[in-house]
Amino acid sequence: MEAYKAIGDIPVPIIVRLQGTNAAEGAKIIDDSGLKVQSAVELKEAAEKVRQVVAAL
Repeated sequence: MEAYKAIGDIPVPIIVRLQGTNAAEGAKIIDDSGLKVQSAVELKEAAEKVRQVVAAL
């Protein structure tokens, strides 16, 4: 999140797949951040979000 804020507005969709013990907590932090970043814990969930983003282009 700090890197995203330091860069500024990023014109492409960002989907972050989290893995590990605190993945759910990290996803909540990202989702509550207000940034244009989507989180996913499961690989299938991340792939579905990518599919949705590509379909919207």
